[in-house]
Amino acid sequence: MSQPLPRRLSWAYALTVTLLAVSGTMQMPIASRYRITAVPGLAWLGDFWFTHKLHYLGAIALLTLVFYLGARWVLEWRRNHALTFFGLARAGILTLLILTGAMRVLKNLPGVSFSPRPIMLVDWAHLALAALLGLLALLRLSLRASSVRASALPGKAPPR
Repeated sequence: MSQPLPRRLSWAYALTVTLLAVSGTMQMPIASRYRITAVPGLAWLGDFWFTHKLHYLGAIALLTLVFYLGARWVLEWRRNHALTFFGLARAGILTLLILTGAMRVLKNLPGVSFSPRPIMLVDWAHLALAALLGLLALLRLSLRASSVRASALPGKAPPR
């Protein structure tokens, strides 16, 4: 069965998630604390407002990809291609990330206020979901690499 996702969309997803991971991490005060900003060419990582706007641009790109791919899935791909465990897990994590991200955007609007406890829970959930998405990607790569190594052993048939 062929893969429905074009390679350029896979790269767009990977670059978008990388942009979001870097810009989201640098909104925490770690760039200056750990002297990342002292590395030539990386001083911009210490500018909170720049990384904040960059994170919003990355979120727009991710939402565009998710809605496009979701529409293609519903309209075309679901009849011929089943989602794997990793696909379902990624879809679930991305859905929760988008919801917690939307709540974070809502709390940043003027005139909107929430009590500190729900905000803290949303912030931690958003961070934990982002970390979980990264761990899921590492697990998928690890399993893929181990299956490639196993198929390279003598006496094993190559995967189809």
